[in-house]
Amino acid sequence: MIDDARTAFAAEFDVSRETLARLDRYAELLAEWQQRMNLVGSSTLPLMWDRHFRDSAQLLPIAGTGKRWLDIGAGAGFPGLVLAILDPTAKLVLVESITKKCRFLAEVANETATAASVGVANMRVEALAGSKFDIITARATASVEILFDWSLRFANASTRWILPKGARVQEELASAAQWFQFEHELIPSRTDPDARIVVAKGVKRR
Repeated sequence: MIDDARTAFAAEFDVSRETLARLDRYAELLAEWQQRMNLVGSSTLPLMWDRHFRDSAQLLPIAGTGKRWLDIGAGAGFPGLVLAILDPTAKLVLVESITKKCRFLAEVANETATAASVGVANMRVEALAGSKFDIITARATASVEILFDWSLRFANASTRWILPKGARVQEELASAAQWFQFEHELIPSRTDPDARIVVAKGVKRR
């Protein structure tokens, strides 16, 4: 099943053999580190290529290549490290407050030859020095409203938020709209029929 999902992933995203080998190394490291610390739900490890890699990779066609990304609450590196492996022209800052998870992120970056394009910030996003990003993302970290609140200072007029969300996305958007003005569209997730990807821009406080 893993081999089938891996083959399907490579075909869907037109992945080279070299890039696929880097993702294989990522998968190996995730399985090794998962034995020592809780990086992902253990039940999702056999589904890694679809549940984590594909779920992350689907953001790249939306964003386009060569972007500067901020990944808030990077955790095990999804989506940030997957995007770095797939797009060598991207620059990413992965923000993660848990030190041992940052050690994992740094090792994966080193082992997959993406360390030059990935910065790992071991802190809460509120403490991150101000900078501007093309794309702001987060996976299973916080609500849309909270993510806007945390990250608005990192945005300029052209910044987009690309946020994978579950079945409660409409509730989150309604709550965010009480405090922020924004334009958005919802893109169906490739990995979950109930999930949507929020693509927002023009975010301003009310």
